[in-house]
Amino acid sequence: MFAFKAMARDANGSIVILSDIHLLSPELVAPGSAIDQADAGDTKMMAMSDDIMAAITDSIISIKPSLVLLTGDLTCNGERLSHERMAQYLDQMASHGIQPLVIPGNHDCNNPYARRYDGDRTTPTATVTRNEFAEIYSNYGYGTASRRDPASLSYCCEPVPGLVVIGIDSNMDERNTLTSRGDKADTYYNGGHIKPETLQWVIVQAQEARDQGKHVIAMMHHHLVPHFDQQERLLANYIVQDHGNIARQLMQAGIHTIFTGHLHVTDAVTLYNVDRTDSIVEVATGSAICYPFALRVATFGREDRSNDIRSITIDTRWLTSTPTCPNLRELGRQRIINATPGLASMLSDKAWSRLGGRMDQLKAMLEMGGVKANLPENPQQASQLVLRHLREVLSRTMLAVVEAGEQDQDVESIINEGKQGIRAIIQEVAPEQADNLWEFFLGEVYPKLDPLVRSILEDRNAVGTDAESHTDDLHLTITL
Repeated sequence: MFAFKAMARDANGSIVILSDIHLLSPELVAPGSAIDQADAGDTKMMAMSDDIMAAITDSIISIKPSLVLLTGDLTCNGERLSHERMAQYLDQMASHGIQPLVIPGNHDCNNPYARRYDGDRTTPTATVTRNEFAEIYSNYGYGTASRRDPASLSYCCEPVPGLVVIGIDSNMDERNTLTSRGDKADTYYNGGHIKPETLQWVIVQAQEARDQGKHVIAMMHHHLVPHFDQQERLLANYIVQDHGNIARQLMQAGIHTIFTGHLHVTDAVTLYNVDRTDSIVEVATGSAICYPFALRVATFGREDRSNDIRSITIDTRWLTSTPTCPNLRELGRQRIINATPGLASMLSDKAWSRLGGRMDQLKAMLEMGGVKANLPENPQQASQLVLRHLREVLSRTMLAVVEAGEQDQDVESIINEGKQGIRAIIQEVAPEQADNLWEFFLGEVYPKLDPLVRSILEDRNAVGTDAESHTDDLHLTITL
């Protein structure tokens, strides 16, 4: 049988939160090199997504929550058959008196990359329009019990008396183009935004609920609040455009809790207003098919006399195995480690795009100063240079981030190991001037990097400013 490693309290009268399930229907997979190649090298256990979702469904039924919130990327690449398969799992939950609610992610609608994996080849398969998405999930947020935003797939409902849930559509798939529908090319947008008219609609729903003495929680796919310093610059597609202004407006409207996904990290962050008298907490849940296979359980805290919901206490659980994969956790962890070369390649490509055009000029300048430099000549060489000296620390960093609970990590050890790796790179590239360049790095470069590094590794936001905050990723209580 499957099992959960639980860090939990009694889950009765609770909400379960899932994200980024990326379900691929078994009907779309026939064994062969096509699915093997798609699955290899990815942190997502794509080929096992159905097995994992079956295990999660059984676990949710055993928990017996009032609600299940699914914060987008329900399917691998928006395949209609995958959506229909997901709806079957939600039907199972509903048959046990559990109310699932969904919101789409960037993978779910109008996706030009919906594919069937048929032995040694892939072939296109039908995706869904936004209207078809709403039809498939008509019982799970898009039915007559909900108010619908005319401009998007956002909705508002009251599944638990006194608790209003607002699902916010943060996707840009209306801009996608599909050759299968007669467009000239396949284009795909994975960034996030909230239409102005949708934002105003959400604000009105929240204010009306608050005026009626009800509590409000929201969910959407993309991040609303930066989870580390400079996220909006380094990973712009993972946070909604104009996020600061939107977050302030939602906070003022009475939304103090929002559940998200998208980045595949289990992380929580608090954004305060200027005088820290009000706040909004964003609780992001990692991908259900990526190590460490996270699931959140939010338990209602009630006022003794009135039985009114006053708070939610959030705990985190991990899927450790499925009926067909008893060592799921170990396999998933190795996937993260195996992804290190890909991370090194991404970092090298970004650096090369900024410096590559000036690399010959830089080399000439160093040589004019009497410095013999062994600079990489292409992005591939740069990636190999990084891997030679930083592979292990990159793996440690990736594991620390996805496992959450960074406060339990030996942060100084990771930082020092990273510094020594950079020093080794300098030594290889410019051995004759290594000491001088290392002193320059420590004095001029690293002080600018330190806030970013510590924001990621110490789970702090807005490091060194009045707005700095730290929020427990795994266990927290939020006042509604």
